[in-house]
Amino acid sequence: MTWLIDWQALSAQIKGLLDAGSFFYTALHHSSEDSRSVKKKILLKNAEEIFDNLKKFHIKNQSILPSTAVECLNNFLNKPEFNETKFFNPDNLWEPGNVQFALTSLATFKSEFDYIIADTQIIARRITERAFIHLQRCIVVDADVRQKWIDAYKMHETKCEKLGALHLLWHGVWAFKADATGGRTDLILNEPISATSIIESLADALVLTEWKLVKSPDELIVKIQEAQRQAEIYVSDVLGGVEIRNYRYLIMVSKKRMEMPDDIMKSGIKFRNINIAVDPDIPSKEAKR
Repeated sequence: MTWLIDWQALSAQIKGLLDAGSFFYTALHHSSEDSRSVKKKILLKNAEEIFDNLKKFHIKNQSILPSTAVECLNNFLNKPEFNETKFFNPDNLWEPGNVQFALTSLATFKSEFDYIIADTQIIARRITERAFIHLQRCIVVDADVRQKWIDAYKMHETKCEKLGALHLLWHGVWAFKADATGGRTDLILNEPISATSIIESLADALVLTEWKLVKSPDELIVKIQEAQRQAEIYVSDVLGGVEIRNYRYLIMVSKKRMEMPDDIMKSGIKFRNINIAVDPDIPSKEAKR
């Protein structure tokens, strides 16, 4: 989903123009003059540049964009008033009303496009949830995998982190944890994530995880609270379009399966409680307990 990175840059450019337009028209309440032709030389000129960038974005990404996003983009770029009269070009058929039309059109398009691509976050979360389910099932059916996790559980929390991150990466999910300053630390290499180009080009999702070993049921709530506090340290600057923005995953690694409490919603962030059992009983045996 690296096309989201390109869109975020374009989205920021559109927002900047809309903010500038809002400021300009607010200032006009105090003076109705536009002696320096701000509308033509700045606002409409920048609208033309954005329109051209949208065309380039379409050419570059149309083969990988969601179909609904392609349709939305096509509908916008192919409006007759944009192409037949070169409406966004300030040197063609200049009228003061062109500016309001251009800015309003861009604002409407941005809102619709953002709504459509919001589904990509759902897709990223689905991939992540599937990775956790696959991990648990691998432990159940594969004796070698199960033994690796049992050994890691006996050794140290970081061993489980590394195994978990490696499995998630298999699914295209790049997992990290928060460091003491609120940044990102790679779970496998245990070093700050600074160069993000690899993640942007290879991963389908970037996700914050906190892994905790739970040795007894009595520890569960305390461990979840500890993981949540650590996850709250993270200050997201949102890596392109691949980062799952509003979810944090708190993974409780236990010997046997544990019933997880409800997820926690705080300040617009959902903290997902996930249990990974390294030596689970077979389902029929668990049902008898």
